[in-house]
Amino acid sequence: MQSIKAKAYSLLAKRSYFAKELKQKLLEKGYKPADIDSLISELIKQGWLNDEELASRFVKREGEKGYGARVILQKLRAKAGELSVDIAGGDIHSLIEKKYIHKLPQEREKVIAALLRRGFSYDLILQALAKQEEK
Repeated sequence: MQSIKAKAYSLLAKRSYFAKELKQKLLEKGYKPADIDSLISELIKQGWLNDEELASRFVKREGEKGYGARVILQKLRAKAGELSVDIAGGDIHSLIEKKYIHKLPQEREKVIAALLRRGFSYDLILQALAKQEEK
């Protein structure tokens, strides 16, 4: 079996991982939890793992996909656990323009439901729709 350090470097060479994700991967490979914890501490000190930087890139990428703050936070918690990151969410106005403008006003409730599922707050949705209807 490959050494834990070699396996971790091999995984990190392919893509960036949150510490929680890397720990889970190494546990699945059968490495001991104590060895994994010490290796993760070492990788953080060396700069191979940086959860805050990776989280900010993740938040930006998900926001660009059109997700709201609630969905982004939920996805981030699943990947990294609890992190203190500023979550802005996507631009609801451009999302409405791109994806839902043809459904307004006749299917307004469906648009609201779709935007709620994407993680935008109800108040923000109503404000954005009101602004859209003014145009």
